[in-house]
Amino acid sequence: MKGRSFLAGIAAAFAAWGLLTLGDCFDEYVLNEDSAVGAFIFLTIPIAMFIFYIRHYRRSRPEINKLISWFAGYSTLFLAAWAYVCSGNGHFFIPQKSRTDWLDFNGIEYLLYGFTAYFAFLLLCAVFHLIVFIVKKAKKQ
Repeated sequence: MKGRSFLAGIAAAFAAWGLLTLGDCFDEYVLNEDSAVGAFIFLTIPIAMFIFYIRHYRRSRPEINKLISWFAGYSTLFLAAWAYVCSGNGHFFIPQKSRTDWLDFNGIEYLLYGFTAYFAFLLLCAVFHLIVFIVKKAKKQ
């Protein structure tokens, strides 16, 4: 069962990067902007993932080994994809159009995506588990 948790974490990371990339694709090819839909997705991914995480945790009460396995799978694929994107030297999954003659920051959103989708999500999960721990301790007393 730990293998399934690891694969589920990989699937979650793949879904997160997929949504972020689709948002950028929509911005580049449909809206012809640097980042509009991508910025919205960039900010909502950690919140949406956190809501799904709480829902799953409350329904199935997974043991700690499964949670660690899930986070290991999520971290493995997410960080590998982020490292690949950051080492892209301007060549991202979706070609970025230059929209200015001076200083073009189009594509920088790929470098920033990981901060919310990874670190903010992990921080929210840590706070959630801290609150759960405090509530359990308080109920025992």
